[in-house]
Amino acid sequence: MAQQQHRINVRTVLTGLFAITMTISAFYLLHHFTDDISLSEVVRDIRATTVSAILLSILATIASFTAIAFYEILAVRTAAPGRVSYATAAWAGVAGFAISDVAGFHVLTGGALRYRVYSQKGLEIPLIAQIVALSWMSLWLGMFFLIGAALAFYPGGLLVLQGLPDVAVRAVGFAVLALFAVYLIWTATGDRKVTIHGIKINIPRRGTSLLQLLAGIVDVVASAAALYVLMPDDAAGSMISFFVVYISAVILGAMSHSPGGLGVFEATIVAGLGVASRSDVLGALVLYRFIYYFLPLVPVALALLVVEVGRGHRAIRQSVSEFSRISEPLIPPLTAGVTFIGGVILMLSGSLPASALRHEWIKSVLSLPFVESSHLLASLVGVALLVVAHALLRRRERAFYLAILLLGAGAVFALAKGFDYEEAALLVVIILFLLPFRTAFYRKSGESLFAVTPSWLAIMAITITAAIWLGFFAYRHVEYSNQLWWEFSWSAEAPRFLRTSVAIVAVLFALGLHMILNRRTARASPAEPVPETVRKLVEESPNPDASLALMGDKHFLVSDDEGAFLMYDAAGGSYVSMGDPIGDRAQAEALAWRFREIADRGGYRTVFYSVGSDMLPLYLDMGLSILKIGEVARIDLAEFSLDGRHHKDMRHARNRAEKDGLTFAIVPKAAVPAILSQMKEVSDAWLAIKSGGEKRFAIANFSEEYLTCFDCAVIRKDNRIVAFANITRGAGFHEMSVDLMRYRPDVSQVLMNFLFAELLLYAQQQGYSWFGLGAAPLAGLSDHPLATSWNRIGTMIYQHGEEIYHFEGLRSFKEKFGPVWTPNYLACPGGLAVPKVLFDVTTLISGGRLKAIRR
Repeated sequence: MAQQQHRINVRTVLTGLFAITMTISAFYLLHHFTDDISLSEVVRDIRATTVSAILLSILATIASFTAIAFYEILAVRTAAPGRVSYATAAWAGVAGFAISDVAGFHVLTGGALRYRVYSQKGLEIPLIAQIVALSWMSLWLGMFFLIGAALAFYPGGLLVLQGLPDVAVRAVGFAVLALFAVYLIWTATGDRKVTIHGIKINIPRRGTSLLQLLAGIVDVVASAAALYVLMPDDAAGSMISFFVVYISAVILGAMSHSPGGLGVFEATIVAGLGVASRSDVLGALVLYRFIYYFLPLVPVALALLVVEVGRGHRAIRQSVSEFSRISEPLIPPLTAGVTFIGGVILMLSGSLPASALRHEWIKSVLSLPFVESSHLLASLVGVALLVVAHALLRRRERAFYLAILLLGAGAVFALAKGFDYEEAALLVVIILFLLPFRTAFYRKSGESLFAVTPSWLAIMAITITAAIWLGFFAYRHVEYSNQLWWEFSWSAEAPRFLRTSVAIVAVLFALGLHMILNRRTARASPAEPVPETVRKLVEESPNPDASLALMGDKHFLVSDDEGAFLMYDAAGGSYVSMGDPIGDRAQAEALAWRFREIADRGGYRTVFYSVGSDMLPLYLDMGLSILKIGEVARIDLAEFSLDGRHHKDMRHARNRAEKDGLTFAIVPKAAVPAILSQMKEVSDAWLAIKSGGEKRFAIANFSEEYLTCFDCAVIRKDNRIVAFANITRGAGFHEMSVDLMRYRPDVSQVLMNFLFAELLLYAQQQGYSWFGLGAAPLAGLSDHPLATSWNRIGTMIYQHGEEIYHFEGLRSFKEKFGPVWTPNYLACPGGLAVPKVLFDVTTLISGGRLKAIRR
């Protein structure tokens, strides 16, 4: 799992780099294709577009999104029949594609929205992943079928393939169609499944597959028609040829992961149709962007707001404070979005020429150095707003105040650089929009505000690339020379743009370095000494696992009345509590909420690891998900006896131990320091045969300070210790257990059985009710077809993961003692956060990320 997490991080970085490289290359080609076009010509051609063409494009867009809704319904009907209404599926499909088309990184953006919609209906992550995959399958089926049909039946009409023989083109086309025929026959002969990245996907039967294909064809044809009707008649060519070019542009745009394939899509269309240096074509592409990408986004955004507000409260009171509370989950993405838009406006404005009339007025009021500085600072403020938007998404308090400051500064600079009062007014409106939501930004994490994720950096890079390309396009009439960089005058618009572009790229490069060198990770301060209050509560606790607090590797929250404590540590993006809070129930619940608040204020995940069932309702109230991670074995000592066939192994072990000269003894904790050197030799011999080194946090390690807190059970041979275990005791003779157990591997095959037999008898003699044998990871999970995906995955690991860990062997060893099994749980954020939580917990127990990856 740790290796998988590492691969995911590398893949994210490489995907971002690929998106940036592909987008920059596309904008370079687009710049080459538009050498003889001016910005004014593009604006003129957009204004000349007929109303009928615009209306036809809008109707085609509606048809395309109707098809999208239909194949989302088909995906839900295949993956989760009867669990989600068709209306919900249609909404998730339309909203997911509308957002991902604009934002890029389709799986992350559209997938995140689908997760939010479908998780509310009780669907698990693997099912949601199946729905997303099946939905995309409809799109790709439609695209490749149309490409195959075009190649097979219209080879001569494809401009990009005119150099190839028609026979060869037709052969490729018929081969593609033959693959579709094979696919349909394959789906008709039984239930089919494929596995992609570990997720099993149910392939629809032939009838549904045909409907998927039909929906995909309608979607592709309609979306292509939305652009086709806007194109000049002499540029678009035949409909079939245009389809092939359009589909190629969509595929390359999707591969780039840029927002809507920005730049890549346009460059492919221009190159594929052979229409370079056509301002009317570029105008049609800009208009298509607005109609197909941004118009659907408006109703989707409004509908999202209505849905989220309605989910929060069905009867909204007419007050700003109530609305703010109800819509609070939407505030971070909304404020981040409008702040990002503010940054984009400032950067685009810095790339375009200023109004000549306004410039004349500015000249009479301000000096040239002031205007030059304002132009540069306005664009840099725009870049800063893109970064701060990411921090707003994480509810950072400092980001809120910085966003207000930057927006205000941007408004001032917009006025100073060219009296752009429209931009200034819009930035002021964004400030007014942000102000009522101050309380939504409360996290005070020490993490730098300029720490961004690879995906966010890629989106910034693509946005900045588009802004710089727009500047080069606007100033293409200016002949380049080295003197431009040093030209400072009122009319030197192009030199100002060049200097600003270099500054922006330098800032972006610095952010990339900062991201690489300052990876975000939750690091608590060095473990604190164990407070006397905690030691006292450990002694009073009936749970022997409370003794883990004495290991010296944790931090503590203690209730104000000193009646309860919680032990925790931090790793990655998680704050992890070891077990339930210990002590008075009411104070323990208050501590749990306090822990939740501390983690949330820092922007970290709240995790309660290895907890019982008593406090599960509390964790559910916190909005956490509950995962069963195994079972804990405990022996009822009132019923325990070595008699009977079930315990013949222990009887044999006692007899064999006597023959081997093994003796058992309990060493009081006052005498433990005297035998620590022998215990250390045993521990080293035991570690030498195990993979990895010492564990921590949830598993005791060899610490002299820790071991001297307990009585120890030892086995000797020839007066030398060959095995030992420290004894942990619950108050009131409720339960005894052992924590750290080590033995020499070459002494006797019955060491462990002999040790446990003697410990059980000793605990029984002391009057304890229970003896704890510890946990069996992933044991007891249900593998029923209707069980949760986590249970099925855990069961698969348990049954087939013996090379990783001896899951079944450990449970079988404990089962022979006839224990009572109780479930062991993990409470943590659900959904896509679960793998990260599991990696963080593994990191804590293993003692570091590198050790976790190695293991």
